[in-house]
Amino acid sequence: MVKIIKSYGKTVLIFLLVICLVCFLFGLFQLIGFLSFKTTSLLFMIFMVMLFLILGFRYGKKANKKGYLAGVKIGLCLILVLVFINFVFYKTNFSLERIVYYLVLILSSILGAMIGINKKS
Repeated sequence: MVKIIKSYGKTVLIFLLVICLVCFLFGLFQLIGFLSFKTTSLLFMIFMVMLFLILGFRYGKKANKKGYLAGVKIGLCLILVLVFINFVFYKTNFSLERIVYYLVLILSSILGAMIGINKKS
């Protein structure tokens, strides 16, 4: 049980560090006028989908069977972190747009885990 908590904790920490770095870079590009707000939002969405896909792939490679469950677990864990951050720092409520966004992220982690379990060596 401790091993599982360490694994998820390490993944959440990596996730948060990468998000902070990317937010800083996108904010800097937007500040100097290199990117518009819409472009930044689109790029951040694509980046988040790819990040969830990669983390799902990583957990899928570790899973023994049923890669989609590994994808659901890691996806839900990271979504809970995002929801917590949104409620605490931004005080945003749930909307249909946000729910669809979270579903897309979970589906990308499921897809990554399914690919990862098939690419085991």
